[in-house]
Amino acid sequence: MSKEGVHKCNTSENCHEENHICRIIIRKDLGRIKELVKDAQFYCKNCGRAAHNSENLCNPSKI
Repeated sequence: MSKEGVHKCNTSENCHEENHICRIIIRKDLGRIKELVKDAQFYCKNCGRAAHNSENLCNPSKI
C-alpha cells in the first residue's frame, strides 16, 4: 500500500487504550476492525477513522 493510503493517528504512539482503532490497526486485527466500524456513529478528530462506539476512538465526535 502506498503512503497516501495509510492513515496514521496523530496520537497512536501515545495511546495506551488497547480498544482504540488506532492501536488495533497496529496489531493488524482486521476482523476486529470490521466489527468496530460497522454502522459507524462517531469519527476521530485526530485521524478521521470512524467507529460505532466513541470508546474506540482517541478524540471522538458524533457523525
